[in-house]
Amino acid sequence: MRRRSTHYEFQRRGIRFLKENAGFRRYVLREIDRRGPLLSRDLEDHSKGEPRNHRWYGNRRVGIMLGLLHRRGEIAIVGRQGGERLWDLAERWYPETERVAPAKAERLLEEKRGRAQGVRLERDRWIGYPGIDARPVPDRAVLLSPFDRLVYDRDRAEALWDFRYRLEMFVPKAKREFGYYVLPLLVGDAVVGRAEPVFDAKTRALRVLGAWGDTSRLDEALDGLAAWLGAASIER
Repeated sequence: MRRRSTHYEFQRRGIRFLKENAGFRRYVLREIDRRGPLLSRDLEDHSKGEPRNHRWYGNRRVGIMLGLLHRRGEIAIVGRQGGERLWDLAERWYPETERVAPAKAERLLEEKRGRAQGVRLERDRWIGYPGIDARPVPDRAVLLSPFDRLVYDRDRAEALWDFRYRLEMFVPKAKREFGYYVLPLLVGDAVVGRAEPVFDAKTRALRVLGAWGDTSRLDEALDGLAAWLGAASIER
């Protein structure tokens, strides 16, 4: 499914990159097959096109190729060495499995999303997934990861709680509405606010750079975060 999907611009861009760099792709797969597992720096950059100094990967495009091959299921992350990913052929690590048509894969993925998220928006109506747990949500206050499934789908979060959330770490500082790494605040069954905590590993202090929305129970959420981090103090 990922090999054929062109729904998003980044997918179309990836397909163009692979077509323009067919020889580079063959080189990467051949080297990993012969010498793998390998680190990104073990591979030479044989990509085509004008070099450019990207803020993430500089002038090297090895990381782009590895990421695309990973998304397509041709290679796998099989470990780490000094914090860097080790890459190997997926067939050496992934078990044999049934191959399904892209249309069926899309349906299976939507079913899993519905089961994981509990509800889906269909023709302006919220539809509950069959058999979901309808027990009351515990009354607690927690700060969520930006990648928590409650807010991972930004449009869904906005429709459910009228809470518009965007991770602004990739937004230029002058254009940020809130902060670099702001976390949503969940109280009970609603997302009511947000805060930007920063943990100083040297002083073991958890500092709050900013808070927005209904933050009446933010202290409770910070206590939980501080305990998990092993913070010695909280500074607001």
